[in-house]
Amino acid sequence: MSSQNPWIPLPTELVLQILACCDPRDVASLSMTNRFFWDFIYSSEDSYFWRQLLLTHYDDPQKAHRFSNTGSSSSSSRSDIDWKTQIQNRTEVEIIALSNRHWEPTEHVLERRRALETFIFAVEDALPCSKDCARNEPSWNVIWLNRVLTESRILQLPTLPNESQLCSRLRSYTALTHASSSSDEPMSETNPCSRSTVRTRSRCYVYDFRRYNLENNWGPFLPDGSVNWNHVENIVNVMLMNIRELPGPWMADVPPLGLEATRAFSAPGNHREEDWAGVEGTWRRYVCFMDYRDLFEGSSAFNYSTIAGGPRNPIFFTDSRFREATRLIEVKLHLIPRDQFHFGGYDVQTESSPNSLYPTLYFAGSSRGLSGVEAAIEGYVRDAGDGIVRWRFFDSIQGVSHSGRMQWCSHGIQLGNVQSAMGVVGNFSTTDHDEGDPVGPYWLFKVPDGYTGRLLDYV
Repeated sequence: MSSQNPWIPLPTELVLQILACCDPRDVASLSMTNRFFWDFIYSSEDSYFWRQLLLTHYDDPQKAHRFSNTGSSSSSSRSDIDWKTQIQNRTEVEIIALSNRHWEPTEHVLERRRALETFIFAVEDALPCSKDCARNEPSWNVIWLNRVLTESRILQLPTLPNESQLCSRLRSYTALTHASSSSDEPMSETNPCSRSTVRTRSRCYVYDFRRYNLENNWGPFLPDGSVNWNHVENIVNVMLMNIRELPGPWMADVPPLGLEATRAFSAPGNHREEDWAGVEGTWRRYVCFMDYRDLFEGSSAFNYSTIAGGPRNPIFFTDSRFREATRLIEVKLHLIPRDQFHFGGYDVQTESSPNSLYPTLYFAGSSRGLSGVEAAIEGYVRDAGDGIVRWRFFDSIQGVSHSGRMQWCSHGIQLGNVQSAMGVVGNFSTTDHDEGDPVGPYWLFKVPDGYTGRLLDYV
């Protein structure tokens, strides 16, 4: 019997096409079988094979929609892409996530961090949705990442400080769709991922008034202006668990969830070319709030002493007397010129965008609740230079005089890519930010124009 490698007589192009259809992990294993395949796979300086392998299993990074700080282009050119490094990196981090090595948080910390960074990059690099829904293609990045997160426990494991923000960001994008437990078990040390434990922990975070101050611009941000993903994750948890408890008729009004909803341009509706953020149109906004009189004893914020046994006791949120309201509001927005933007007389300095392709957009509009009372809205949306779209808006009940000032101020960030169906999450507070003023979370997401879903006021 001949010992000649049966692959050698085959045309190179055919071998490349066969290997490109294989799982990247199998390609790596094949390269270890003999010298022929090692040289064939790794010795060539041509990137053609690695490009074909990546495009077979993942989205084309050249089609990704990313913010460019240079103002030149929002997508990568072929010459900028290291196809080999990208495919090797994703293969390696998949192995890391699916292995037992990440069970020890103090070991392999660099591997875990690289895995989380790669997963987030895959979300950012996901194929944008087509404006023509009938022509939408699936995102292979999203399909791959959903599979890896489903098969691994990397999001449920304890995190170290240097990876906490990354893990919270990814959990914010998945929005409990990859939660390890759907049970409503009591809070316990042995089950830190139970729904009730997560909910109580997130409420303690979101309703802690000390987390809203001038240093973090009264929103879910860090002192350097970057997004505080720990805060965002807790907002998502509070909002989503409250929404899931709504009566049946409103279950259809759940914001789009999961990695698919983070894709660029996945939100419904058409938009003008200058409306890069998809501001104009009809939105739904969930807001949650509670009786803030229960949060104080004298001037000591978040004391909980009226129900629980001591300051900032989590039991406050599990007591049968605790009440938290959820309200669903209709919001309609349109763009306005900068010179028509007044914040209702409230003196606030707006922040400009560092990218000329994505200038700060100013908008106005109205919101309407179940009672029919309308509130006027003014705000702006901007690219902060880090790829995360920031939203800020002010609103006031029409016909109510407050010395020409808006009553409420809301800060938020877009979950995922620009014009994502998942929408915007953040927190609202008063414009004066006086001690004892209410603070609460909100979730804003776009709906088709003419949407007739019912509004809600639920306790």
